[in-house]
Amino acid sequence: MKLKNAFILAVLVFCLSSTNALAENQDSTSEQANSFNLVGYLILGFALIGWTFFLFLLGNAIVQVVRKSKSPYVPINPVKCK
Repeated sequence: MKLKNAFILAVLVFCLSSTNALAENQDSTSEQANSFNLVGYLILGFALIGWTFFLFLLGNAIVQVVRKSKSPYVPINPVKCK
């Protein structure tokens, strides 16, 4: 439990310190913001492919559930109580 709390605290400290460093360097990077960033577009492309795959799987699962729900389930060998 203590290790988990320490890890969460370390991540928060890292995130907060990086945002402060970005705020200080914002003026110097404003000139570079207009340049074409190929790596950013590649990451967005991979994310788009991943989300497309996920949504395809989710839609396929919904279609299969709807198809199965249209016809009631009839057991082949029902259990009969004596």
